[in-house]
Amino acid sequence: MRRLAAASLLALLTAIGASGPAAAAVPISNAKVVIIVGATEGTTSTYRSYADQAYAEAIKYTSRVTKVYSPNATWSKVKAAAAGANIVLYYGHGNGWPSPYTYDPNYTTKDGFGLNDPYNLSDNVHKYYGEPSVSTLGLAPNAIVLLGNLCYASGNSEPGGTAPSLSVAHQRIDNYAAGFLKGGARAVIADGHGGLVSYIRGLFTTSQTVVDLWRSVPDYHNHEVRFSSTRSPGYTAYSDPDMTSGGYYRSLVTKPTITTSAVTAVVGNTGTDPTTLVVPGRAEAEAPAAPMFATAAGSDTAGETSVDLPAGTRLKTIAVAAPATADAPAIIHVAGLDDPSIDGYVAADRLVPKDSRAPVVIGIDAGTARFSPNGDGRFETQSVEVLVSESVSWTFEVKDAGGSVVGSQTGSGADVVATWDGLVGGTPVADGTYTWTLRGVDSWQNGTATATGSIVVDTAPPSITAVSPSTSTTFTPNGDGASDTITTSATTTEPGTLVVRIADGADATVRTLTVTAAAGANGVVWDGRSNGGTIVPDGTYTLTVVPRDLAGNAGAGASRPILVVGLLGFLTNSTRAFYPQDGDRFSKTTTLSFKLSRPATVTWTIRNAVGQVVLTHLDAVPLAAAAHSWVFDGRAGDGSFLPVGIYSGTVSATDGTYTVSSSVKVEMNAFAIAASTSTPRRGSSITITAVSAEAISGIVRLYVTEPGIATWGVTMTKVSSTTYRATVTLKTGGAAGVVKFKVWGRDADGRSQATWKTLPLG
Repeated sequence: MRRLAAASLLALLTAIGASGPAAAAVPISNAKVVIIVGATEGTTSTYRSYADQAYAEAIKYTSRVTKVYSPNATWSKVKAAAAGANIVLYYGHGNGWPSPYTYDPNYTTKDGFGLNDPYNLSDNVHKYYGEPSVSTLGLAPNAIVLLGNLCYASGNSEPGGTAPSLSVAHQRIDNYAAGFLKGGARAVIADGHGGLVSYIRGLFTTSQTVVDLWRSVPDYHNHEVRFSSTRSPGYTAYSDPDMTSGGYYRSLVTKPTITTSAVTAVVGNTGTDPTTLVVPGRAEAEAPAAPMFATAAGSDTAGETSVDLPAGTRLKTIAVAAPATADAPAIIHVAGLDDPSIDGYVAADRLVPKDSRAPVVIGIDAGTARFSPNGDGRFETQSVEVLVSESVSWTFEVKDAGGSVVGSQTGSGADVVATWDGLVGGTPVADGTYTWTLRGVDSWQNGTATATGSIVVDTAPPSITAVSPSTSTTFTPNGDGASDTITTSATTTEPGTLVVRIADGADATVRTLTVTAAAGANGVVWDGRSNGGTIVPDGTYTLTVVPRDLAGNAGAGASRPILVVGLLGFLTNSTRAFYPQDGDRFSKTTTLSFKLSRPATVTWTIRNAVGQVVLTHLDAVPLAAAAHSWVFDGRAGDGSFLPVGIYSGTVSATDGTYTVSSSVKVEMNAFAIAASTSTPRRGSSITITAVSAEAISGIVRLYVTEPGIATWGVTMTKVSSTTYRATVTLKTGGAAGVVKFKVWGRDADGRSQATWKTLPLG
């Protein structure tokens, strides 16, 4: 069931299925918006209400808004509706890659939409249409795709699933956007928590880059990481996790030049010739020549002579001097575009309509708009890319705070790239902020497209103020999924990048990394591998972090030691939960196991939730390099059952040189319970997932107890042979304190059993 739990339960509106556009009160754009809701079982109605909120916002600005809602959101209807769309908004299941499911190199069912099965129209039945499908959507130029509450799309996992590593999260972001970009989109935003209405409003009411729009919404965390797309060359991917160490619920893949105006103003190519004469506008004399008279009535005035304008003479059409009649064309007052001496009146049928629209700036990208012309070979120049709606002759100027021009450049084209070297007379300008302006005029002099911005010249280096932990930390990069990476926090005074070098005991470099950094603390993750991709030998390594700011200036580095030990790994528990305490025939034991890569002395214990040893299985026992296992029956040393609860199986191993410990979770409960959030709030929704230790007969119920509110319950949905799930919205009354969730059912022999989970309630 690949979706995110809904953030809150809004009032359910009645629009279901596919409906045509309705009239906006005051449309300011003719952008086409398509809003899709896929089949997501019990959450579908909530997603329909979210989509209705987006519809209510979009219809304020354009009349071309179409809904395609489950149970009628089939692929054929979605594709037909989305053709030529400027904005596509989707709520539903997300099925991405990498994931726990079967790999398909064609991504046939991954990285797209979860829609209705055309042969079983139901909110409870979905069918995936992946990258090959969405790549055929045929969206409008500069279109944007907004993905709400999906799993995988922003790098996240499913509720209750294993949190992804940074690398996996970035792969998911890149993969999920690829098909939509092939289908015509210029930007793909995935937001797992914040809702999409803010994006709709910003697209229609602001003039900014889509990157800045993505940064402007209320749930922006300022934990931004940027990386070049592998799947979509030329595009940049952005991630804004909840924390610097994880929580991947916001992403963007785009070309930084794209703007909100490019998406919703629907400018198109302003350089094309119209099919009919535009007045005022532009035209040229028709072949072989166009007679021009001194007055509007010239052709009817005896004795007035005309001047023949040669074919192709470029003209301004100023006004309609005489309207068309049944017997004669309109008379147009014209003036020369290139020859100011031309001024007269020409019959409309002797004029050829030409480009009469002014060029428009539809995209700007100055990158970080910071550079450092200090001769160190890095970021010595600053480029500004401006996308214009047609080819123009342009002039680029840079001015200092006093208004003096310190740099200029000219050129022509629609995709303008202007570059400033920060030098005046060969000498670098002073550090500070400079203003740039680009002006472009098309070949028919219809008007001036103007773009402006600022550039910062910065030659001062940043610094590292803290590295944490600063002492040696041990990790075990052996591929078992536990402690395979190590994270170092480096605090830098400026945003930019962290250049990381990892060296062995002989000071030979084994790995280099570059990490995008914000001002403040940033996580640096090492997977224990060398630049060649192999796991490094056991030993002590030194990690050194050098800060670079956005202008390319490098500061002094800071270092810390790291100990790599691959002696112990692959600690496993054969069951998610087992329940021996009820003494029945079900789920009486679990098997714990681990592997040694070489002989070692081992201590193996069971510890309770506060870390106390409650059972010792092995105490300093020599073991061979091999896999070792233990069937644990849930009993203490005296033969009595340990209390129900969550424990850990902890193994400590030493080979005389290195000592390492690791643990695996051991849960003895009727149900193992996971919640989609650890900090629920009154009035918000939460998803509870329960895995049964024993075979269940009949239904499983979830009971909720909030302070000051009577206990209430719902029936959970069975999503696998042992897994049950329910999404509930907590009551708005009562008081803060703790909320208790009780999962109850009967085993296959009819015995009642239950497990409780308590969380703080805000």
